[in-house]
Amino acid sequence: SNEEYVKDLTHRRSKEGYTIVVMIARGLMDLPIRGWNVFHGARIDDVHTAAKAVRRALSPKQPLIGVGYSMGAIVISNYVARSGRDCALDAAMAVSGGLDMRHMKTYKRALRLWQPMLVDELRGTFVVGKFGEKYRHRLTKSQMLELMRAVHITDVDKQAVVTYNGYEDVTHYYSEMSAMGDIPMDSNDLENVGRIGNVSIPFAVLHALDDPLCTWRTVASKEGIMHPSNLVQTGSGNVMILLTKGGGHVGWPSGFIPQFEKWRWMSDAVGGFITGVEKSKIK
Repeated sequence: SNEEYVKDLTHRRSKEGYTIVVMIARGLMDLPIRGWNVFHGARIDDVHTAAKAVRRALSPKQPLIGVGYSMGAIVISNYVARSGRDCALDAAMAVSGGLDMRHMKTYKRALRLWQPMLVDELRGTFVVGKFGEKYRHRLTKSQMLELMRAVHITDVDKQAVVTYNGYEDVTHYYSEMSAMGDIPMDSNDLENVGRIGNVSIPFAVLHALDDPLCTWRTVASKEGIMHPSNLVQTGSGNVMILLTKGGGHVGWPSGFIPQFEKWRWMSDAVGGFITGVEKSKIK
């Protein structure tokens, strides 16, 4: 991976004797695509296949712990919830992701500021560039025109991902990619918790309340089932929520000169969770 925060975690944890395996999502970076199944955020079978492959290389006592950042956090959250007892991981942590991405449709801060800044790269590099031939094969000319006019990532999802993969609409796509997308938004029904109640492994969610890209409402609420005190009691009580007042998106800068510390706080938070899981297994 070329992501600096992934390199930071790899560097810090490998010094402690951990083995780090980085999964690159299909088609990203220089990975080729065979067939028509390009990357989208609701696909979880790649994670399961990769986890099973890594597990075959482990000794019986070695734990396999998954960590996802941003979109990776969304995917791993969805995977852990949907797979239930069939999950191939021993524990998982989601950093700056989301449990219910339907809230992103109305997150004005991201729609107004960040999404327009990111949409050109997303559309130009992947949808029109690397996967352009595949998208042009499945989308009509009018749909491609609307895609080129898109000003938000939500618009790209609507014009490209939804149409290409056969989803009904953006709400359907966001529901399918979310660990809590199978229950009504802002539900107050504490009995009907949906698939998040199937989480069978220790699962930690780390999110900053000031995240400018992924609103905190995707992981928590002031009331109802997504209130942290209710969320952590779903299922067998395997879900843990860590919300911080600041930190941004995959950030948490610290120190007088943050560039010296880099992603220490975030990487150490992940490391602390891993250590806690290992100690609990020993006991």
